[in-house]
Amino acid sequence: MATQSLSRRQFLKMAAGLGSVAALAACTPAPAPAAPAPAAQPTKAAEPAKAAEPTKPAAAPAPAGKVELTVAHAWEAAFMPHQEDWDKTLMAKYPNITIKNVNSAWAEHNKIVPTWAAAKQLPDIIYVHGSRAFPWNKEGIMIPIDAYLQSDKEFDVAGIWAEALRLYQFNGKQFELPYDHGPVIMGYNKDMFDKAGLKYPDANWTWDDFLVAAQKLTDAKKPQWGYGGYYGGIVSLGNEIGIAEVGPWGGKVFSDDEKKLLIDSPEAKAGLQFFSDLINKYKVAPKSAESQSFPQGAWVAGVTGMFAVATWGTPTLIQFANFKWDVAPWPKGPKAQKTGSFGSGFGITRDSKNKDAAWKYLREYLSKDGMEYMWASSGRGSPARKAAYPAYLKSPGAPEHAQYFLDALDKYAETGHPYQTTAAAEIADLFSRNTQLVETGEKTVDQAIADILKDGQPMLDKAATN
Repeated sequence: MATQSLSRRQFLKMAAGLGSVAALAACTPAPAPAAPAPAAQPTKAAEPAKAAEPTKPAAAPAPAGKVELTVAHAWEAAFMPHQEDWDKTLMAKYPNITIKNVNSAWAEHNKIVPTWAAAKQLPDIIYVHGSRAFPWNKEGIMIPIDAYLQSDKEFDVAGIWAEALRLYQFNGKQFELPYDHGPVIMGYNKDMFDKAGLKYPDANWTWDDFLVAAQKLTDAKKPQWGYGGYYGGIVSLGNEIGIAEVGPWGGKVFSDDEKKLLIDSPEAKAGLQFFSDLINKYKVAPKSAESQSFPQGAWVAGVTGMFAVATWGTPTLIQFANFKWDVAPWPKGPKAQKTGSFGSGFGITRDSKNKDAAWKYLREYLSKDGMEYMWASSGRGSPARKAAYPAYLKSPGAPEHAQYFLDALDKYAETGHPYQTTAAAEIADLFSRNTQLVETGEKTVDQAIADILKDGQPMLDKAATN
């Protein structure tokens, strides 16, 4: 098995050699997902626990002769040995299949896929973050897999959360399959709560309770803040964190069809104002520059009492946090308990010459057993199958109340927009630029909303007509 790590220098050299290529706009979401979306920030995973090998597929036809599958990942380097172990298991079962991995940093992967597409050199299978699925499907980079799903009766597609599958549907067809789909909930520093004599957050917590605790946990002399945001971002509108910030107040960021921005509603404004006040009024959250002055960010450095976290952020805490921590539900708001969720997946590209073998790989990789081994038991992420979740709850380093992630998926999380417009990357950048100015106090919430609507709605209108 060959594993190729693509450096930035190699990427730039390849791009230059191919000449000028019209590529899809791609940028790291603000704040970084998931990886991911995600998560968007690479982290070192905990040492994975061994789990059962993937079950042997029966319905997919065996390809004739020797087949080499090239698979493009966007893993942190520390996770690649775990990936390679799984690949060896698959190749042992199917000696006619050889797997070659190409691994890039998350942001570089999103840039180079359109370059590969323009050169007609796409790998057989590629990682697809939820924010890239729509434009890549629309551009014809990926292929629909409905025929495989219909003919492969043993592959349990119904066992994957419908909310997770929705990210990868285009024109009524299923193009990719998710491997993870996770919600944003509340993480907290148990040591800071204990020292302050505060009760830990629980299922009945509200945003009023949160604010009281944040004020008691803040100590400007240290510095120490009550809330550290989501990867350091406090005021946010993008993907999973956007709906988490306006949803509890009854607001929405987009219309369901993503043709209209709805951030000028009183409910959405109330949510954004609450988070702006955490920095600019109550002084219980750090500004971006303050958070970034700590290695890995203030939320990992142990100087914030609470922080927004998804499952893909827990490996960072496992590796770097020097404090006791746990998770709690996203607090209940004046109108609802609501948070955002997002995820990542894999699909087969149009350039693959071995599509049947590629499906065999996917149906193993994204089976219950595959998800348990790759992401659940390793603690790497929130598996897209509920049946695989018990393995995550028992994984090394999983927080004591990891069940709250599953509760959110079952009860009050929804997929954060945008994910079905070609303007997603432009909109994400627009959101980021304006919310950062709100955090610094250079714009009010009303001014930022007005500027986003002025520039953002035409982006959506143009995308809707193309």
